Amino acid sequence: MSPDPADQDRKKVSVFDPEERSRAVILPMLERLGYEVDEHHTRDEILSRCSGPERADMIFLHLAVFGQTYAEVTEGVRALGLDAREDAPPVLAISVLKLSQEARDRLERLGCSVVLSRQAPLMEVLFAVNRLLFPKIRELRRYTRVFGGFPAKFGREGDWREGQVYNISREGAFVQTGSPPDDGQRIQVRFILPGLEEAFEVDAVVTWRNPPGADPDPLAPAGMGINFLSLGAEARSTLGLFIAARKNGAD
Repeated sequence: MSPDPADQDRKKVSVFDPEERSRAVILPMLERLGYEVDEHHTRDEILSRCSGPERADMIFLHLAVFGQTYAEVTEGVRALGLDAREDAPPVLAISVLKLSQEARDRLERLGCSVVLSRQAPLMEVLFAVNRLLFPKIRELRRYTRVFGGFPAKFGREGDWREGQVYNISREGAFVQTGSPPDDGQRIQVRFILPGLEEAFEVDAVVTWRNPPGADPDPLAPAGMGINFLSLGAEARSTLGLFIAARKNGAD
């Protein structure tokens, strides 16, 4: 039987994860998103998925395949030589270790595209997967993004709705809501960053939306991507400090 042309266009994700509990979450998520998934439990086949006919479009790498200490992990990633491979696919690395930003930066310099905690919410993993597999669309941004996860109100002239802010940068955010406005609509967004008292109020434009469905899918939450249109210098600085703190692992 000839292969289905649609299957040939599917993104290929190679999963290297020795933890059964982790695989039980990640594999179904990737498959439900429509990706072609191959599963491995050891590091032996990682290099074969970096180039040639078996090259993956993305590698999901649980760093525990290299060991339980940071020294073992960094040595294992260094041995792959991903930083010297121009054709290496993006690598989403998951760590059970509590890593400082310096430690994360070191792993990224060695070739890991994104390093997330094993405790990262599933939606944060989902955003990272989409950014790595589709870098030229929705989630490509000039600024560092952090997961977020706090309430917001949005709307105009008395028609205020509620949502949750996720994946926020100084440029914009994703707002999970069951009533996203249409693409291109200008709105005001109000939210208070965790740990602060003063509320932000910023003009924004809806750049894309996931409309609510009859059967909600946690992997494709209803909501909208927004770009901030105006953010004062003080607010921009405060938001930048919040993002830097979150990126460094602060609550």
